Amino acid sequence: MDDTTGSTTPAGTWTEHLTVEGQSYTSTLRFTESGRAMILAGPRPGSVGAGYWDRTGPDTFSFRIVELEFDEGGIFSGWVDIDQTGVLSGDTFTCTGISHVYDANDRLLTSVRAEGRSTRV
Repeated sequence: MDDTTGSTTPAGTWTEHLTVEGQSYTSTLRFTESGRAMILAGPRPGSVGAGYWDRTGPDTFSFRIVELEFDEGGIFSGWVDIDQTGVLSGDTFTCTGISHVYDANDRLLTSVRAEGRSTRV
């Protein structure tokens, strides 16, 4: 999708294939023209999230999302602060960054590097 300057924008819905510490996950992301970023589904069952994205160059952007996590019973179990930079190429983008994982009492449990490749839906 192009904006009025002809630059590519991540606005739209994406299927993401994410790798975190050797584990693979699939999720659905959505970016709005107004700069909002969302996890619509996954990467873990029941997890969702919201945040924002910003353009950093003609084909680059960054996004930050807080992902909420729930246990098998639907009880809030913690959250992840996701901070990624992305590079757009047509209907795909790659991203890398650090995610900080917190428990339900806001204690930092770990920080992990995450890498993803997404395809526009």
